[in-house]
Amino acid sequence: MASSRYYFAYGSNLHMEQMKRRCPNSRYVGRAELPDHRWQINDRGYANIVAAQGHHVQGLVYDIDAADEAKLDLCEGVATSAYQKRHMPVQLHRARGPLYRRPVSWIVAKGGPDAVCRAAAAAAAAASASTSASASVTASPPRQLPVPDVLVYISFDHVQDSAPRHEYVRRINLGIADARILGIDDDYIQKSIRPFIPEPSAGDG
Repeated sequence: MASSRYYFAYGSNLHMEQMKRRCPNSRYVGRAELPDHRWQINDRGYANIVAAQGHHVQGLVYDIDAADEAKLDLCEGVATSAYQKRHMPVQLHRARGPLYRRPVSWIVAKGGPDAVCRAAAAAAAAASASTSASASVTASPPRQLPVPDVLVYISFDHVQDSAPRHEYVRRINLGIADARILGIDDDYIQKSIRPFIPEPSAGDG
């Protein structure tokens, strides 16, 4: 992918279906932590991160190209200063073999990250049953490495804790569902996101 860069998603772009629509050329890289910040819903009603020593924000890292970045700029309201673009360091946990650098469109077409992981686990189980010498790539722990320069969209003008817009709650909950499958901690979700975003109700399907 020419002229690509890593992008750190922490809000509704955790949902791969939305990410596919917004950034059709994107590839999934892994999950990551951004240090010394905390998650919030700001006074515009959308996700944001604010500086907070000792806290961290968890999210997903995608590889995007220039066309996808331009679309993100529009979606995030860069021209109207809803968000500003910054390049920040994260600790990356590279995705396991079946998902690493896969096109997001491919993951969605296969049924989403849960379906891809289940299919990979079934294939690994079948392979190990047929030969004891077989080693599953999916059984290996993901590599962890610092990445010093990841694109992040952040608002410095709207930093007051507030309530989410009604339509945004469902989008964040869809993102949480994908993020859990991809390794975002339940403890982080409960302590950082749930104070702002209620659990989905039975009719939210």
